[in-house]
Amino acid sequence: MKWGIKRLVSGRRADIFDLATRRWEISPAETINSPPAVYLEDALDHVVSLSPWRDWDSERPFLEGGPTVHAASEAFLVENAEISGAFLYCGSAKEHPGYGPQHLTGGSAGPSVSLGEAHLVSNWASSNFFGLFMRASLPLEMLPAQGDQVIQMCTKTYGHEEGYRDLLSMRRPQEITRGRIKRLTIYKDFAHNASKVERYAELRRRLRANLPDAGAAPPPGVYLKRGATGEQRVVTNEAEVEAALAALGFDVVEPAGLSPEEISRRCLNTPIVVSVEGSQLGHAIYSIADNGAFLVLQPPDRFAMAFKEFTDRRSITFAFTVGRPAQGGFRIDVDDLLRTLDLIS
Repeated sequence: MKWGIKRLVSGRRADIFDLATRRWEISPAETINSPPAVYLEDALDHVVSLSPWRDWDSERPFLEGGPTVHAASEAFLVENAEISGAFLYCGSAKEHPGYGPQHLTGGSAGPSVSLGEAHLVSNWASSNFFGLFMRASLPLEMLPAQGDQVIQMCTKTYGHEEGYRDLLSMRRPQEITRGRIKRLTIYKDFAHNASKVERYAELRRRLRANLPDAGAAPPPGVYLKRGATGEQRVVTNEAEVEAALAALGFDVVEPAGLSPEEISRRCLNTPIVVSVEGSQLGHAIYSIADNGAFLVLQPPDRFAMAFKEFTDRRSITFAFTVGRPAQGGFRIDVDDLLRTLDLIS
């Protein structure tokens, strides 16, 4: 209600980044030459529609390769910010970095905290999706200096979070559901610039340091099952897909029934990860071998290359095959899968 009054007085809803009293660049923007995706000549003929979060203007450069601009990472200092539930307020600005809807009464329980200075390491995407928590939130948490007060907003519960934090030697930031912060540093860190690449490399190093006896004899590949987590993306002939990959020596890994340590041990240094498009690919981003490959099984009705920017900057090949519509989900043509594997092996 306070925010609504401030917005009425100001006559507009401000962008919180425009209200910063100070902003500074952490890593500059850069342009790199990205490789094209790897796929069969007729694969795109089977695409029915894109993911609701994607469009062809953003996907086409990933398909074709070529110069790709990665934006700068920046920090912004805002003053007299307030947190209520999943929302962040400052003056007439309102942002939604947390998990959950807005409630007229605030939607947050417990006492309000007051902080002099803090660094916010939450954003909406990583508060709502496990894959983005793994590849966006954890690297973001590395930006504040050691000793800084680091906070996060309410986030979706991820069953594997604690285990991965242990493997990556990362403490969970203090979660604030109600509070006032006199001087709050917020970040724009969505791009895959040099700083993000360095942070990915450090997280991969930490994981290997905490699994010193693993990964010496990795399987030829891993099939990472999506299972029943998240939105339903059912491969109707998954048993056939698993059998074909197992015949090539692939390990079939189902994260839902395993701890992060077990998942990472079985995936560590594997050269190829095959999986349905989705957040579960996040389980492999720190364990896959250097110069490895993702082969993504694309649902024909929600095609997306959400991990392509990550793979480009980690020198990981991004390949895909597109399924065919089937009752209850989609079917993967095993011959297409094997021919696509031949393109990256």
